[in-house]
Amino acid sequence: MSVNIRKMEEEKKLVPFRLCTLEDTYPWGSEIWNLADLGWRDTAVRDGWLAGNMMGEVMETYLDRITGDGAFDWYGLQFPFCIKTLHIDGRMPLTVCPDDELARERYDSLGKEKFWYVLDAAPGAKVLAGLRRDVSAAGFLAACEDGSIEGIMNQAPVKAGSYYHIPAGTPHCLLGKATVLEISQSSALDFRLCSWGLSSEEDYGLGLVEALDFVNLSKYPAEALLGYSLDARREGDPENVNRLVSLPQFTVSLISLAEPLKISEGEGNSCVAYSCLKGGMNIQLPLDEGGKADFLKVSEGETVLVPAECDEFFLVPVEPGTVLLETMIEPRPEKDSYVVSGQ
Repeated sequence: MSVNIRKMEEEKKLVPFRLCTLEDTYPWGSEIWNLADLGWRDTAVRDGWLAGNMMGEVMETYLDRITGDGAFDWYGLQFPFCIKTLHIDGRMPLTVCPDDELARERYDSLGKEKFWYVLDAAPGAKVLAGLRRDVSAAGFLAACEDGSIEGIMNQAPVKAGSYYHIPAGTPHCLLGKATVLEISQSSALDFRLCSWGLSSEEDYGLGLVEALDFVNLSKYPAEALLGYSLDARREGDPENVNRLVSLPQFTVSLISLAEPLKISEGEGNSCVAYSCLKGGMNIQLPLDEGGKADFLKVSEGETVLVPAECDEFFLVPVEPGTVLLETMIEPRPEKDSYVVSGQ
């Protein structure tokens, strides 16, 4: 590609695009990467003139035009969050993730806050998260090694529509048969604590002994496993928009899209990802000088990324009962000391 052509493409207005998915299979099920920029897992753009480019390449070229000024100041070339679909059919390994501070100091990485939204669940499926009582490091180690850790963990049945925030340091997994949409920070730091006797050819590297330095061994509140928020609806939020979790790392909202919804983010604000849980929609841009409005259709199960440069657009349902999960980065008061310079 010539320098002039490359320059012309860089000056083009960025538009919403879907991503090509990647799938990994395991003895306990599979995970489908809907949006990722991890280097070893990097999803490709599916639509428009950026089609075929990997997310890492897009970030290197378009920088804050993709994420927004605030997110770029914090994360640099690292796209801030991942979205993937977990298909669990059995006993998912028990894992834990470090927070940003420890991850930065030891692994030159982001930490990992997680959010789980249950799309479907069979009878008997359950979530395990946090400990029912305080446990010593020696006791925790022994329980993970012999598989008895399940008996001292909080657990609750899951059903479609349940959702959970999994804070860093909290041991967690799902057992049974369920499908879950996971939104997390862009980090590969999942430390495996217990595999329930299952073996795999994968070399996971990060494991139980390393995790003892940061796993939360104190009693974890059981109400965190209720599967819904205890917070009241925020003043000013539209009736069809329900904020499910709001973290410095990302915010997730549930949108029931019965009629067109105008989104005005303002120049330089956050990118937004929409995961279509049910139904279908068009993301429509404002009319151009010729009176034409470009749009992108998003079907059930698909994820679309709207770059920060698209500061105004419309979500238009094309099927009744359309439901979306919206993921974005809200402004943070101070610049983080950790900025990723590249993959």
